[in-house]
Parts: sequence; C-alpha cells; structure tokens
Amino acid sequence: MAEVSRFRLLISTGLGWLFDAMDILILSYIVAFLGEHYGWIPLEKANVILANNLGLFFGAIIFGYLADRWGRRRTFMITLLIYSIFAGIMGFFTSSSSLIYIRFLMGLGLGGELPVVSTLVSELSRPEQRGQNVVILESFWSYGTIIAGVLATFILPIIGYSVLMWSLSITALYVIYIRRAVPEPFRKQEKRSIHILLKMEGRRLFPMWLAWFSIALGYYGFLLWIPSELISRGFVVFKSFEFSLLMTLFQVPGYFAAAYLVERIGRRITFSSFMILSAVSAIIFSLSRDTLTLLSSGAALNFFNLGAWGVIYAYTPEIFGEGNRATATGSCTSLARVGMIIGPYLPALIAFNSALLLFALVWVIGSISVIFLPETAKRLKKG
Repeated sequence: MAEVSRFRLLISTGLGWLFDAMDILILSYIVAFLGEHYGWIPLEKANVILANNLGLFFGAIIFGYLADRWGRRRTFMITLLIYSIFAGIMGFFTSSSSLIYIRFLMGLGLGGELPVVSTLVSELSRPEQRGQNVVILESFWSYGTIIAGVLATFILPIIGYSVLMWSLSITALYVIYIRRAVPEPFRKQEKRSIHILLKMEGRRLFPMWLAWFSIALGYYGFLLWIPSELISRGFVVFKSFEFSLLMTLFQVPGYFAAAYLVERIGRRITFSSFMILSAVSAIIFSLSRDTLTLLSSGAALNFFNLGAWGVIYAYTPEIFGEGNRATATGSCTSLARVGMIIGPYLPALIAFNSALLLFALVWVIGSISVIFLPETAKRLKKG
C-alpha cells in the first residue's frame, strides 16, 4: 500500500464529504425554490425529501457491503460518480414526480459515500492519528452546510436552478484526482458474510446501531425545525436565519474539541459526555425565554452534538473486523437515516419543545449504549 500524507488524505476525502453535506442541505432550499415557482403542494415537497432519504438509507447498506468486496477507493469513486451524473440530470427536470426518482438515485450515491469514506480514512491513518483524522473529516460537513447556504442565498437567484445543478455535476472530475491521490488500504482477506457479521459482531453492532439512531433522530429533528421555531418565538424571518447561521458556526469548534479529546480521554467518554451535554443544551433551549439563553443553548447544542457526530464516525470503523468493517459501518449509518426520516416529524406531531425533551432523553440513552463497547483509543487500550 502506498503511503499518503495526512494532509492529502484529509483534503482528498474531506472534499467528498463536503459535497455530501452541501447537497443534502441545498436540497431543502431547492425544494422551497421549485415549490414557490411551480406551485408544489407540501406533500410534493415531502415526497421528494423522503425519496432522497430512502436513497441515503439503502445507499449506506449497499455500498458499505460493496466496499468490503470491491475495495474502499473504487466504491468511493463510484458513489461520487452516481451523485455527479444525477446532479446533472436533475437540472433538466422541475416536476416533483420526476425528482422523486432522481433524488432517490442521487441518495444512493450520497448515502453510500459516508460509511465508505470514514472507513477509508480510518484504515489509511496512523493508529495514533486515526480518531483525530476521522473527526476532522467529519468537520468538512459543517463547511458544506455553510457553502450550501451561500449558494442558495447568493448564487441560486442569479444563475437559476438548472445551471446550479449542472455546475454541481462537475464534481465527477474530482474522481480523477481521487484515483491518483488516495491509495487502496491493505486489508486481510477475511471471509465476508452478513451472517458472520451478525454472529461475530452482534454484541458490538446492536449498541452501535442504537447510538447512531439516537444521535440522528435528535439532530435532524432540531436542525430542520430551528428556523421555524425562532419565527414562532417572535423573530422575523431574516433574523431567524441569522440566528440559525450563528448557532451553526459553533459546529466547527465542536468538531475540533472532539478531535482533541478522542485521543486523550478516549472515544467512549468523549461521545457519552458530548451526547449528555447535547441533552442538557436541548433542555435549556426548550425552557429559554430570553434571546441570550436561546442563542447560547442553541450554540452549545450545535457544538456538542456535531462533536459527538465526529466521534461516532471515528469510533465505528475501529470496533469491527476488516472483512466486514464497511458493511457494519454502512448498517450503522442506515440506522441514522431512519432517525433522519423520523426525527423531523416529531416536532410537528407533539410540538417543538416536547420533541426537544424527547430528543434529550434519546441522546442520554445513546450515550449509555457505548458503555457496552470496547475503547479503541491507542493510548487507552489495555493489552
């Protein structure tokens, strides 16, 4: 296996991660944009988003499995190509009925990329840098969300929807760079089997499934509703967007705080503490009555919850055997997609503040689940 520098590894894979985050977030803007121009009803918007989420769910399972059979780098390139091709095709269609199918296929590529790339980075990193590298990789998610907001706010009104999607399809050229910059990790030839995965890894798989589901349920339930919640509390539309952006900026230091802690106090305690502090922040947010408390608790929630995301992406590939590592990681991210689908519905069903309290409870349960898993930080492992 060829050596790759830490900088090249993180930039090469991080840009793919950034594209994922950018597209997933920009879809919400595009749905609003097309819905306004073509008179979509709410059900049409919901169906497009649901199709995308279902693609993410199945993509994580399918390409996680294929990465264990075909290799990490090849599968990474395939998922990027799928996204790029259908991003270009998407620019030719504006009807919700067409976009349902296109976004499902795009979702396959996007959903498949995340578990494959985190596994790739984990396996190509030095043991003492592995946890930090995957958390730093996850930090590219926040950069993608910021870029998505800039594109939707400043570029979409100028160049229009179709040109924007055609421009995003240029990411296909990035595959050429990946082929040259990122080597395929060396892996032992182990027997690859879903049956073996469940039989041999089940005791680790089920707690990790619970951790992934819990973090995603609350994150997407909070993220997609926060602008509307701020408006309901009396803030004007543009002020609510400003406050939402301000809270989002605290995701970046949250990632780097987690990257520092995972190698010093371990994966488990960092993840558990960040999840519990996310729950505390959510409770304070639900009870807040003044602007300062609202902003502070919202910023803290973004800080700790996105830090926890970075930890779980670093932790997951490390606890499974090489032969089924990407398959196992893909199954975990698929459980996150289930949370991603369910979470945003809860504030609509039981009110935002009540949903926040439920999310806080689920985050605490998720923090407890990792107690049953081994510590993988090199300096803290026994033996």
